[in-house]
Amino acid sequence: MSKALSCPVILSSASTRADGSVGIRLSTPELKPEEKTAIFELQGLELTMFLKPADGQMTDLVEVKSELEEKTPSQRLRAVLFLLWKQQADAVEFEQFYRQKMNGIIEHLKLKLNPT
Repeated sequence: MSKALSCPVILSSASTRADGSVGIRLSTPELKPEEKTAIFELQGLELTMFLKPADGQMTDLVEVKSELEEKTPSQRLRAVLFLLWKQQADAVEFEQFYRQKMNGIIEHLKLKLNPT
């Protein structure tokens, strides 16, 4: 179970994505090791975000009701392969690594098929 985290942040950038979502980048002040750990434990989890100006001056609250879409199985596989590629610190580009691994998975599954 992850801990909840509250800390001051600066919204340093926001950009729209092709799917209509918004990507944001937040910057924190210098953090203690346990505070950094708390942030990293939240990485990849669906979170609830509440942003308000530090001076407390709010006029209205805009509440977003939609839920995050779950990744498709192919998106999940690609994300796992990306993490594997990062861990291996290989010299090949990710796209080449991805194609090699996918071809390996495909060939493995083809061997499981009954001959026709």
